[in-house]
Amino acid sequence: MKKKPFIFTMLSILCFIEPLIKVLYFKAITHFDFMVIMTNLRERNTFLDVVDFWLVFPIAGILILKLRKWTYFGFLSVLTYIVYNILTYERYTWPYNSDTPFMYNYVVVALSVGVFLFFLSPSVREPFFEKRARLWETKTRYLVDMSCNLQSGNLSFSTQIMNISKTGAFIEHSAYLKVGDIVMMEFNFLGEVIQFPVKIVHEYTSKSKRGFGVEFIFKTFKQSLQMAKVIHVIQKSHAIFKNTKLNLAA
Repeated sequence: MKKKPFIFTMLSILCFIEPLIKVLYFKAITHFDFMVIMTNLRERNTFLDVVDFWLVFPIAGILILKLRKWTYFGFLSVLTYIVYNILTYERYTWPYNSDTPFMYNYVVVALSVGVFLFFLSPSVREPFFEKRARLWETKTRYLVDMSCNLQSGNLSFSTQIMNISKTGAFIEHSAYLKVGDIVMMEFNFLGEVIQFPVKIVHEYTSKSKRGFGVEFIFKTFKQSLQMAKVIHVIQKSHAIFKNTKLNLAA
């Protein structure tokens, strides 16, 4: 999936502005000044009152900003709470102070329930559970041919990095590695020794080359800065190479 589904962005926005919609509704039906309305709203200051009026829908919106396994179940839990509150709502009580919850709330809840019923399909909910399916979060990878050393316990061996990004790399296949291993990677870049742990996250074939996808595990801020510098230099060198090719073609 190359782009984040628009429905999630739309639901996040609708959830974030839900408290404002309630305030505007009170303004429309009472014609009071906003200062008077806010003064009355501040009087309902118990924890549950504050959560029900100001926070429950925005929390739901925050949970689906990023598609993750825990946000999937977190949103379902909050949605269940919202649905329960709507189904058990008593007339002219908090947080709506009206005959029924507002149509806006019904629309947002109906959209949310509909989307998540649809996402019960394993193939459709894949972005929540599989990082590789969220292609919009994938960092740019650069083709390289860099030697590196890997160390696991007492075993140390060399291999090649075939592509690299800020967060991971694709390295040559090795019989010494398996998915799930965490090993120390070390390579020399412009005279500087770069070293940090990496996790072998999957095995696959790219451009007819078999290898492992590794995820960088930065233990210190210095390591992340070093990697950012490496990518910056590689990015500039790729841009120069592309421009040279274009000039030659002209």
